[in-house]
Amino acid sequence: MVAEMVPERVLQPRAFSLMPLVWSIGSVFGPSFGGFFARPAEQYPELFGNNEFLKKYPFVLPNIVAAVFFCISMFTAVLFLKVRLPVEPPAATCP
Repeated sequence: MVAEMVPERVLQPRAFSLMPLVWSIGSVFGPSFGGFFARPAEQYPELFGNNEFLKKYPFVLPNIVAAVFFCISMFTAVLFLKVRLPVEPPAATCP
């Protein structure tokens, strides 16, 4: 996909070098977000202290935040990524 998004051969090494950088940033910020949003009723009682659902399930908020990020990225991919391969009609079947 990166090779198709960057058709200039001169710029492709730079584009491919950004993939591990983004992966590393996600490896740092992912657990940080998880720790930040875990046990919200205990960490932030003024905001979430009265919520019985968050008291019963203290790790649901990081999962909801991750699901929101995932849904945003999926909608962005569906709306803005273009398919570059030609779409061929299905082959006719012989009886």
